Amino acid sequence: MADEKPATPKQMLLIGTACAGAGLYFIFVGAGALPVPGGSGNLHAPLWIVFCAGLVFIFAGAVLLLQGLGEANANAELPPNAPIWMRAAQRLFVVVIFACFALTGSWVAVFGDARQFSGPFMSFGFGVLIARAVFGLGALICWAVTIGLVVSSVRLLAGVRKMS
Repeated sequence: MADEKPATPKQMLLIGTACAGAGLYFIFVGAGALPVPGGSGNLHAPLWIVFCAGLVFIFAGAVLLLQGLGEANANAELPPNAPIWMRAAQRLFVVVIFACFALTGSWVAVFGDARQFSGPFMSFGFGVLIARAVFGLGALICWAVTIGLVVSSVRLLAGVRKMS
């Protein structure tokens, strides 16, 4: 297997721009500014879920742009001399991404259309319960990560501010 090299800052900027551009499409569809592809019959969730998907792409692109601009290392860590606003923005964007994951998983677990679930357990009669439980567990994990990121971000940024 060939040695994998981390993306260069220019590559990060290009990928981040493309990702954010894709997010704009979902934002516009979710906001009702663009039609749902194939018509509203293809929509199996509320438009705000589509909007959340757009936010995930936009903020993922923004994180990549920050990493490219800030010349982050291969572990996505900004250099020690990076401005505090860049660190705060990076953390905020990741929090929003996980919150969108948690919201989406929560909606599927509670309100998802049972006819849209499929899998090997569906023929047993309790497959929908398993599907909802799995999505609910995933949502709980995403909520826990979101809360943990908020707490760790506040602590990290407070520590950085004290050092300045």
